Amino acid sequence: MVDLQKTLSEEEMDDIIYEARVGDLDSLKEIFEKHVDPQTLLTIKDEYTLATPIHMAAANGHDKACRYLLGLLSRNDAQNLVNKQNESGNTALHWAAYNGHTETIRVLCEFGADPFLKNKFNHDAIYEAEKNNKSEVEKYFLEKFDIQQDDDEPAQKVQYKEGTEIEKATEESREVETLRKGLESNQL
Repeated sequence: MVDLQKTLSEEEMDDIIYEARVGDLDSLKEIFEKHVDPQTLLTIKDEYTLATPIHMAAANGHDKACRYLLGLLSRNDAQNLVNKQNESGNTALHWAAYNGHTETIRVLCEFGADPFLKNKFNHDAIYEAEKNNKSEVEKYFLEKFDIQQDDDEPAQKVQYKEGTEIEKATEESREVETLRKGLESNQL
């Protein structure tokens, strides 16, 4: 049995991040099957941007690399990794949505990616897709995360209250109409 590395230098981390960025699945398999303990994925990140290998693979639409890397971990660890935020608060899902990588988004969501996590600009992944005209991604999010009303719940009712904007506008129009009629009667 091969003793796999559990700690990596910055240079070794950068190499893994690069392999994920270019989507070199064969290289990633060799690294994690022969040299590096898969649990180290939880600690691999760029020292400046805090981007993980999942960020890089997702940003470039490498869904197979994302599936492979996340599949090396327990469900809980994979969910934690897929929701890690970089220095700007972006997750891998933010980047995949921004770039319109629908299949990659499907994979990330299978592993528990949260589309409602906000970055430092208060944007979630759904907003990134919408803002960047990624209609296929928007459609996926709308279908996957559609909130349906439970049939047992009563429909939410809108109630009219005096003093609301519409009431004020209606009252003002009545006053204007009364004034108009008064002016017309004085002119005849």
